[in-house]
Amino acid sequence: MKYKSIVGFVLVVCVVATLWFISKYKDAYKEEVSLNISFRNVPNYLVLDTDYKQINLPVEIRASGFILIWKKIFGYQVELDFTENTYARNDSLFFNSSQSIKKIKRSKTLSYEVLSTDDLDILLRYQRFKSKKVPITHNINLEFMQNYVAIKKPYFQQDSVVITGNDDKVNALSEFFVRRNSKLIIKDSLTILEIDLKEMNPDLSFDPQQLRFIVEATQMTEGTINVPVSLINKPPDYKVKLIPDNIQVVFSTSVSNFNEITANDFLISVNYKLIDDLNISATPKVELLNKRIVSYRINPKEIQVLTIK
Repeated sequence: MKYKSIVGFVLVVCVVATLWFISKYKDAYKEEVSLNISFRNVPNYLVLDTDYKQINLPVEIRASGFILIWKKIFGYQVELDFTENTYARNDSLFFNSSQSIKKIKRSKTLSYEVLSTDDLDILLRYQRFKSKKVPITHNINLEFMQNYVAIKKPYFQQDSVVITGNDDKVNALSEFFVRRNSKLIIKDSLTILEIDLKEMNPDLSFDPQQLRFIVEATQMTEGTINVPVSLINKPPDYKVKLIPDNIQVVFSTSVSNFNEITANDFLISVNYKLIDDLNISATPKVELLNKRIVSYRINPKEIQVLTIK
């Protein structure tokens, strides 16, 4: 019985304490706090000194007691656009608190109301680096699977980037070489490799930092077709026989174009002027009349030419 009384008393105390806490801290209060301001969209050519990447700005806020307690633990923070909230004067860079107060108040990340701040010009110390636009090249090894072949030279979505960093290092760059230790496996008609240039060289800044390496390919297949051989420049008084007079052509093309290839897409001929008495065999000339044909081979490779005078 005594144990139940103790438990009941503790529960009553907890409930009363909770109600008191809610009633006390649900109201809004004004308080002077230090607002930590960081910047986004800082230009690549400019690097803020470590002590100025975050500014501590004294502001007056209004918030519920719950918010004040929470923020005392995790701090008051807001992120501002760099170009919109800084200005240059005599080669120096400044942040003005009163000019940015409206943007601070409009920040959607705040759970409290910013009331006011002192009119402060805060000097931002920084380093300015050289920038240079250079072409992008690569030595990425490709491995094609499942009869895929490239239909055009692999490419980046843009052929150059702006690189910023140590002046001597940037001056020495004539191009930026993209490397990859492992092969890029191609087994689809479109392969896109996302590349973070900053990961390749952390000492430099890139615009853009992310590049896409694109490989367009098509799946190939082979087909066989018999094509007649024509004789050109035949003497009018001679009878000439070609053995064989049809040649088997093995061609390769994309799967999607396979049914469009016919014998009319090949022109195979033997020029009689190239035949003499000591040479009665000839290598036929093959002309492709369809750009969809990627490669071919013929069988047999030579034609026998019999002449009857």
